[in-house]
Amino acid sequence: MLPQLFEHPDYAEDQPSAYTILTVHCLHRGFTTGTILGLASPFARIAFTTILRRPSPALPLPWTARLLSSAAIGSLGGTAVTGLGMIARMWGRDEIEWQDRSWRILANKTQNREDDWSAGGIIIGAMALGFATRRGAGLGLPIGRASLGGAAVGSLLGTVGHVLTSSNSVEDVEKKVIAGEGPLAPEAKR
Repeated sequence: MLPQLFEHPDYAEDQPSAYTILTVHCLHRGFTTGTILGLASPFARIAFTTILRRPSPALPLPWTARLLSSAAIGSLGGTAVTGLGMIARMWGRDEIEWQDRSWRILANKTQNREDDWSAGGIIIGAMALGFATRRGAGLGLPIGRASLGGAAVGSLLGTVGHVLTSSNSVEDVEKKVIAGEGPLAPEAKR
């Protein structure tokens, strides 16, 4: 996603739009991470009510709608927390540090592939759930929340798709790092 939108020069100190690149990357990753936490929350609620032996209150939404709603809320929370974390981490840093981090993100082919898969999942998920809700799929969610939940789940499924179709095993990556190969090797910087 990012390499198609931003220029990637030969040297980090020449990287334009460094603030934008790093911000978009962090918010995108936070969106997916928040989705994982959001999807876990209904299961945690069931576990806690079971452990405490309290009857679970009747919930007005069907299970699918609860998962989508939790994913939507989690994705927003993850995006917000990651954005604040990025601000805290990068506050007062020199521009070259922003440029270096942004340049490395654009140079990392595996990260770029993951971003592409995740962005594709966001688009497909948002459109699918938006259209399904508009056509009366019976989720009981407003179209905005259903679309956001679909985008969140799509982002996670895109990430899973990337991992499942990736040709790099952990051993292969370790061998490349030890041998000085990979996306940040000297010949890849040219």
